[in-house]
Amino acid sequence: MCKPARYALRFLVVIAIVSLIPMLFNSPSPASSPYVSALSSLAVPQTFAGTKCSYQGCTGGSRYNTVCGKATSATNCQNYKGFCLFSSC
Repeated sequence: MCKPARYALRFLVVIAIVSLIPMLFNSPSPASSPYVSALSSLAVPQTFAGTKCSYQGCTGGSRYNTVCGKATSATNCQNYKGFCLFSSC
């Protein structure tokens, strides 16, 4: 192989490697524009750790479950205007 062809091949390999480097990093966040690509939602979003689970549920009280107490299931409990509200973790 002659030298000019060898240099051209090396140059093309370097260009190919440099063009693939941005694929290794995170993609930028989608722009707030009406012209966003339909494929932009296919990227996997980052996941973050959830909130701490308190393992409390609605227990006791009168005929209304108004008190938060210990529970064996993974639930969070909170009192809101006299009512007990719980959600799963």
